[in-house]
Amino acid sequence: MKVRLFNKHIEIKEYGCARGNLPAHHIPKAVNIFVKVTNTCNAGCLFCSNSGCHNNVKRFNHCKLWQVVDELIRQDVIVHRINITGGEPSIVSEIVNEILIQSQEYPFIHLHLNTNGLLSSSQELMRNPRWDSISMSLHHYESDKLSCLYGTSIPKAAFDFNGIDLSKVNASCNLIKGYIDSTSEAEKMMKYVISLGLPRLGFVALMKVNEYCESHFVDYSDIDFSAIPNMYFTESRNRGLNCKCSNYLYNHDGKILEVYMRNYNNPLFCESSLLYDGQYFRQGFHNDNIII
Repeated sequence: MKVRLFNKHIEIKEYGCARGNLPAHHIPKAVNIFVKVTNTCNAGCLFCSNSGCHNNVKRFNHCKLWQVVDELIRQDVIVHRINITGGEPSIVSEIVNEILIQSQEYPFIHLHLNTNGLLSSSQELMRNPRWDSISMSLHHYESDKLSCLYGTSIPKAAFDFNGIDLSKVNASCNLIKGYIDSTSEAEKMMKYVISLGLPRLGFVALMKVNEYCESHFVDYSDIDFSAIPNMYFTESRNRGLNCKCSNYLYNHDGKILEVYMRNYNNPLFCESSLLYDGQYFRQGFHNDNIII
């Protein structure tokens, strides 16, 4: 389905995800908006497209962001979620805080921290009560392995969640060869996340966007959740070859963890995804898809 926005056509999902063997159903017009407040990150993960990037100092046009949101709402397009992401958003906390101040009358707003605990400002952002949900990248259960992956040391104050509403937080763990790459490693990761007091964990397959991702790719089907004690399957969803996921509940010592596995097979898939970088609005995540 296509919707005309500022004289450009954008692709909107016409059908939701298929659940198990059931066919997908028609859904209302809806989008997710990703707000990339910076491309700079204090970590240097080799799988990340932002690795080694340095933010070009430029004015973040807040008015343009809400202009687009208002236009979508005017056209009866549901804005499911406004995702604040980067780079590492806490590097430019002043931009993020201004977005939060201006977002009071708008829908669901989500924070995605590409690192956590490496900057005290990331934890400070998490304490803001405006967030409806928070996702933080966490790719291993050992500090030494994390330090190697991030290319920087892990401070003692990492994962200090004092004053943070953990019911809003989930951890996102990339499946990477040499890190979390097997059933036993996934089980250790789940136990670690429970020990942190987090209620949700997602295992995400790398998109094969560079040589590192291709050589370190782990398919989510390589993790045999059925072999893990007290692991219960709840549902699966898919969008054909573009995206597949499965959801589970894990019980460890009477504590329940919600778990999902997600595999993006097509990095160019961007239906219903809009990106704003402070200057330009795009369909998807590619430079040649500028809307306004």
